[in-house]
Amino acid sequence: MNYDDFTEELMKQNANEILAIYASLLKSPVLGTRKCQEQCFQEETRLIEDEVMRLIKRFSERHALQYPRWAFEPKLRGSMEEGTKCGPPDEFDFLLIMNDLSENCQVNSIDNCKAYTAIWDNIDIGDVLKLPPNEMIDALHNVLLLRYSFASDGNPQPPNLDVWLVLTMKEYLMTHATWEGSRMRFVSCDRTNVGLCLNLIFNGHLYKMLHISIDLVPCIRLKMPGPVKVSIDWPFPVDFSQCQLYGLFRTGCDGFDISSTEYEEVLLKSLPTAAIDAYVLGKAFSSAQFKWSGNFGKIFQSSYKMKKALLMSVQLHQNAHAISLHEWIRGMISVAADRNKYAKKSDCLRCIFHAENNSKYQSSMYQCLRCLTTVIFIF
Repeated sequence: MNYDDFTEELMKQNANEILAIYASLLKSPVLGTRKCQEQCFQEETRLIEDEVMRLIKRFSERHALQYPRWAFEPKLRGSMEEGTKCGPPDEFDFLLIMNDLSENCQVNSIDNCKAYTAIWDNIDIGDVLKLPPNEMIDALHNVLLLRYSFASDGNPQPPNLDVWLVLTMKEYLMTHATWEGSRMRFVSCDRTNVGLCLNLIFNGHLYKMLHISIDLVPCIRLKMPGPVKVSIDWPFPVDFSQCQLYGLFRTGCDGFDISSTEYEEVLLKSLPTAAIDAYVLGKAFSSAQFKWSGNFGKIFQSSYKMKKALLMSVQLHQNAHAISLHEWIRGMISVAADRNKYAKKSDCLRCIFHAENNSKYQSSMYQCLRCLTTVIFIF
């Protein structure tokens, strides 16, 4: 069906009937959102989330024991963190924040949404010489890895952390204690361009043979040469003071992919409930339960593109606080169908936040939304 025909059919109904259709979709355990689903499904979702969090926390503890220099803090991101998950809790996204490594990296240039860093080590050789022989060898080995694994054509390049993560993860998954008392079972563990994807199966009271994918993305906190100042033209109150930029390790590439996930989350959570529900329904329309004809078949694909379209659609509404759910959906689809019509020349087609190229210690970041002014200046 063509989306225009779909909305035309909806508009033939009265307002209450349209809202009832959307409400039924939002309550669905297959297409809906957690907050609208029946209590029993909410409880099972909470059970799955607790098991996943426990699994990843134990993995991080084990990894820290084996590779203390590369220890990480797991942080849930994506739709499960945002509260925008569509359907069952079958997708989890974690940033594996390597705090110790972050302290040894400082951004010195940005190019094409990539951050390049200066790497140094602050090891005290006197302290190393006081260590027992086996610990001394490990410490020196880590220093050599840090110092020499980052060089590639003069630019810092992260080591093959995904290889280490795979090895540590597989050892962890093969341990009987990992699955003792768990309703989850292991399926596979695959490398991705930016980390790992862990595939599991969950069997509960309601969800049977639920396939769960967990993306594990190692990263560092990007240390800018100075404080971050934010200026934004946005119709809703926002606070970016606690936001952090992250650098992702991409296999075979120099530098770090810049992730502004925390800034995006602040924008998303500032929106009215109707806008968030529209985003969830947009993702529902992308599911296999809907088949669209024409160009709309290409629109309902990437949830990230739908998120960007939703944020860009704010400019279409004079009073965004009073917009109905149906109008939020129409606005989001209008932008997604023709982004070039609403985008600025400086907009990045890939990112919501875009870092301008800069080879100096001074850089600036701009929001890729037409209704926004300069968002971030890094002095």
